[in-house]
Amino acid sequence: MKKLVSILTAVAILTSVASAQILKNFKLDGSSLEINAYNLNNADFDKNQPDKTGDVDTRLMLNMSFDLNDDANAVVTVVKNNRQWGDNQAPESLNDLQDNIKVHQAYINLKGVIGIDHKLGRQFYGNPGDLVIYYGPKMWPYQKNIGDVDAIDAWVGTYNYKDWAFTGIMGKEARNNNNLGTNLSGIDIKKKIDRFNLNAYYYYHVDNTVAPAPADKLGLYGFRVNWDCKYVEGLNLGLEYNHNAGSDDSYNKYKGYAYKINAGYTTEKVAGKLGLNAEYVYLSGQDSSNDIKVYTSIADDYRPGIIMSGFGFTAPGTNYDDIDTNIGTGRKYFVAGFNWTPEKLNKLNLAFDYINAKVAEKLGGIKDTIGNEYDIVATWNHSDKISLKGYYAMFKPEKDNVSGNTDDMYTALGAAFVVKF
Repeated sequence: MKKLVSILTAVAILTSVASAQILKNFKLDGSSLEINAYNLNNADFDKNQPDKTGDVDTRLMLNMSFDLNDDANAVVTVVKNNRQWGDNQAPESLNDLQDNIKVHQAYINLKGVIGIDHKLGRQFYGNPGDLVIYYGPKMWPYQKNIGDVDAIDAWVGTYNYKDWAFTGIMGKEARNNNNLGTNLSGIDIKKKIDRFNLNAYYYYHVDNTVAPAPADKLGLYGFRVNWDCKYVEGLNLGLEYNHNAGSDDSYNKYKGYAYKINAGYTTEKVAGKLGLNAEYVYLSGQDSSNDIKVYTSIADDYRPGIIMSGFGFTAPGTNYDDIDTNIGTGRKYFVAGFNWTPEKLNKLNLAFDYINAKVAEKLGGIKDTIGNEYDIVATWNHSDKISLKGYYAMFKPEKDNVSGNTDDMYTALGAAFVVKF
């Protein structure tokens, strides 16, 4: 009863606040409802074992903003993604709703204060699919329960000058009563020169919670270059390199590195719009050195493959229930694919991707191949606010790396609905 009274009181307060125009220009921009229905089969790579499963997951994100004054506005994002259809949680009580509606963003924007735009509070940071840092909701390919949502308590400042963009971050990932907690700082610089988009950055992540041992100090610096080719219309080339620095709480030095080479090509001369893409990604693994040679990101989100990086490997007793421990460390990915939007059916997009995955440093007596995945996706974009996606994914493991030497295809069949508002 007390919780019900609290909710009603909050509604009354918000109503009075709105009447006072503190919720001026209230918007729900960036909100979405996502539903993902799927069947998984042969997750243990053995077709003789009855292990077919299926679920329907949902995620609701409400992204709300409103003006505080002419130079400041507030943003609040709440997420609910605890339910799978038929899990006996419905109808949910007010207690359940209170426990499962999470506030993942709550920050204010200050515009142009001393020439800088400031974001203060809990917030998302980075871009989905990034090799270095991303705090935010997991997007496509979906994981089970759609995907985790993460955020960081931070100050983020942005300054733009002509074709330059400077972004700084200072945040606290975790606090601790006995020490300085876990902190993050960094700077990101972007510059556009003709057809080149340049990006350089440095991040410093310090974990003091390992006390009385020395702090774990992870540095990461890198750059990205993207070039819209002048000589071949529609061709885009990209290069990214990242390198670790610092040392852990035992003074072992972070020496991991990662790089990505990618190319994309688009044309509208094939009865519609055709896109071709290819990329190679290398994430270093651990050798016999005492130094930490495994590439260690700040909070990466690079996730190729509907099965490999979405639903994942859950086969108990196989080498795939812990690839880093049982097969090897680091990763090598080769991804190639195409997508096509027919000219006479321009709401439809058909896509195919091939992903080959290997470990960068394999264990003795083990092959370095994790497996090959084939993804087929058809997307119907009813509008920029409503889309339907049907997909079929197949993963073929390396037979010699599977306990029992079975290598039957692991498959996923599903449909995903997205409504934005």
